[in-house]
Amino acid sequence: MKPQTYFRLALFTPYILWGVGLLAALPPSLIETTESWNIVLAPVMFYVIGIILWFVPYTILAIGLWIWSKNRTITSLRNAALVSPLLFLALILIETVLISLPADSVGEFMQELLGQTLMLGVLSLVFGYLCVGIALGIFKFLQAKNHISQETSLPLSAD
Repeated sequence: MKPQTYFRLALFTPYILWGVGLLAALPPSLIETTESWNIVLAPVMFYVIGIILWFVPYTILAIGLWIWSKNRTITSLRNAALVSPLLFLALILIETVLISLPADSVGEFMQELLGQTLMLGVLSLVFGYLCVGIALGIFKFLQAKNHISQETSLPLSAD
């Protein structure tokens, strides 16, 4: 597999984690669970329910990265992966502003925006870098097992 192919497939990591999180969160919600189990599942539930807010911004980001990634080097793909949670944060902040716009006054708008931005910003960075870390870890594993081809440098032309 080429690194570009893996990068494009890795863009599905948040959706895959959402599916796994949904499967993990549903059975305990159907049965009575202990308090400690609820504490363990709380981050999973935030992520699963968070699809309401992150689906559109992340899909826009993923489509943009998918298009951009054609014929890029491993280094530029890795750098894009490391920066992508920050780009996602910017898209989440734009979405937060749009959601907060129907406020009755400027003061109410700023108060809502500050609280939502802080909460969504931290969560988007945490979950964003979690997804990037998982995808990069799998990349390193597959590369070590020679399932992802090593990038070969193009020969310099003799001018």
